[in-house]
Amino acid sequence: MKRYLTVIALIFIGLSVKAQEGEYHVRIHGQENKGIVLDAPVSTVDSIYYSNGKLKARTTNNLYSFDFTEVDNLTFPFIPTGSGDIVYITYNGSSVDVVNPYPSTQVIITASEGKVSITSLSLANITYSLSGNSSAGRFAIESTTTPTVVLNGVSLTNPTGKAMDLTCDAGIILEIADGTVNSLSDGSESDKKAALMCNSDLLVLGNGTLNVTSYVKHPIKVKGICTINSGNFIITSDVEDVNGLSADSTLVINGGSFDITMNGDISKGIKCDDELTINGGDITIIAAGSTILESVNNQNVPSYCSAIKCDNGINISGGTFNITLPTTNHGGKGISCDGTMNISGGDFTITTNGAGAAYTVSGNTKDSYTSACLRSDGDMSITGGTFTLSSTGAGGKGINVGTSSLYSNLTIGTANGNNEDINLNVSTSGERITVTGGGWGGGDYANPKAIRVIGTLTVNSGNVTVNCTQSQEGGECLESKTIVIINGGNINAYSKNDDVINAANNITINGGTIYAYSEGNDGIDSNGNMFLNGGFVVSNGSRSPEEGFDCDFNQFKITGGTHIGTGGGTSTPTSSVCTQPSIRINTMPEYAIQILDASGNVICTYLCPAFSGSGGGWPGPGGGSSSMVMLFTDPQVQTGQTYTVKYHGTISGGTEWNGYYTGNVTYSGGDTATVTLNSMYSQVNAGSSGGGW
Repeated sequence: MKRYLTVIALIFIGLSVKAQEGEYHVRIHGQENKGIVLDAPVSTVDSIYYSNGKLKARTTNNLYSFDFTEVDNLTFPFIPTGSGDIVYITYNGSSVDVVNPYPSTQVIITASEGKVSITSLSLANITYSLSGNSSAGRFAIESTTTPTVVLNGVSLTNPTGKAMDLTCDAGIILEIADGTVNSLSDGSESDKKAALMCNSDLLVLGNGTLNVTSYVKHPIKVKGICTINSGNFIITSDVEDVNGLSADSTLVINGGSFDITMNGDISKGIKCDDELTINGGDITIIAAGSTILESVNNQNVPSYCSAIKCDNGINISGGTFNITLPTTNHGGKGISCDGTMNISGGDFTITTNGAGAAYTVSGNTKDSYTSACLRSDGDMSITGGTFTLSSTGAGGKGINVGTSSLYSNLTIGTANGNNEDINLNVSTSGERITVTGGGWGGGDYANPKAIRVIGTLTVNSGNVTVNCTQSQEGGECLESKTIVIINGGNINAYSKNDDVINAANNITINGGTIYAYSEGNDGIDSNGNMFLNGGFVVSNGSRSPEEGFDCDFNQFKITGGTHIGTGGGTSTPTSSVCTQPSIRINTMPEYAIQILDASGNVICTYLCPAFSGSGGGWPGPGGGSSSMVMLFTDPQVQTGQTYTVKYHGTISGGTEWNGYYTGNVTYSGGDTATVTLNSMYSQVNAGSSGGGW
């Protein structure tokens, strides 16, 4: 022990004046880790002296006496104003300066070679301020109460383990001090699970910057509930099978910015085992790693590198998302969950560029994996937000809902909702993947769908724009393996070589405004029944045998709405169940059609599109007829009435929407035909004798 008490008087002379933003203190430290036995501002200390084996300190209000053999040393730390209850920890390479205002029996601090360990036994609301840097540093704390750890410009790298290890029974508050830059990293020799590990609940505050880099395992791992209200996170890892921000329990992000780059195979940018809730924040993630086939029960199971992954459900009400899966990422997901996904707000730009692949599950069993921008095993609901979703890799999906064993549903919008609440733009351009080959179109393929749902796909409201531009079949815009129901919204969808809207069992249109255009297949195709009950639809299919409305030979029921379907043919409405009549007009591509009632009132003015593709045909691509079929139905069309059909004329004036004209329209020239509707389904030739299907 240094016992040069004769210099104490001189020290007091130099320290007795308060600094402008703080004050020097006198601290007497006890032997054998007893900590600080006295802490008092210099201005309150009258004297310190030795008497009869005792070290005595007289302050303004008290006289303290300590057995001289139990005193280790005296220090004179500078304490900022108003922060006498803060523990200051300053790293300086392999050494650490600690200012601890608490008794050693309540806050035990061990500091050695850049590593700090703290045990807090009972005191609540203790704040620890960390600053400085160490290339062999570590901060660890165990507490029965809730402390606050302030990152105040600290940089720690622990080559052999965690840079920060937090264990607090009542949770911990991590504050990233405003205006500071902080860094945490594990090292190549680490045998631990994270660079920053929290073994309990964690609340993150502050607007400073935290850089976290991992070389062995996760950058940030929280075993309890993690809530992030603010902060600027820069997270990087090149390691395989790690998570940038990982929570074993619930993860809630209310704000902050996240710049996350994950280069390792099957790694995740943000990973949550329980519920994930995102209410705000600015999230940028690059997930560059690829897929690995893992053996589970003697079967190959793909594991993906995804930007955001939750083993349960995801709820998003706000935030900005910029997510990129580059070409190195094969089969990864932008935002993915095993449970339900509910999105009520936010701005999403998600791009997946990597190709999917076919693989052997076991024996002769084949399967495939593909990328997706949004993916949920459970139901998905989108009731708000702006989305730009793009998938360019082979087999890629924009939105993918459900599995072969979970017939999960997708709902877009709310009943009678404002269409401007949702702006959903989805595009795919990758080609299909051959899983198993087969002659005459009998192979099994992983197709690049823009919006694919195993269960029911329902559109209630919103602006939905979809483009599928692949050169092969398989690129459908909206597809359900069961039912498609459209109650409202504005849908504008284009497919170069496949159906625009397809359902395995049923398509029901009750409302909304829909434009569906396919260059190489059907506009709207149900493999089961089709019900047109309302809405306004223009559906363009390709040349024969493709159709504007196709439901094979199943029930085709029309009860309301304005619908125009063009193609090489059309399914025939089922007259026995229809309550609104329809007219089949046999015409030619690019012919201008105008329909007038017996009084000369214009019911419809429409310019038929050109055929851009060759048509699908059966069993493979083909079709060659140049004639066009236009199926038209409108509430103004009534049975028992005679209508005039003008064709091959010229349209001028008015307002045009995808070939449909309204307003002050002038129709000139051309020829005319008449048709009397004696049943719910009638035909008229307007430049063509028919043909097609």
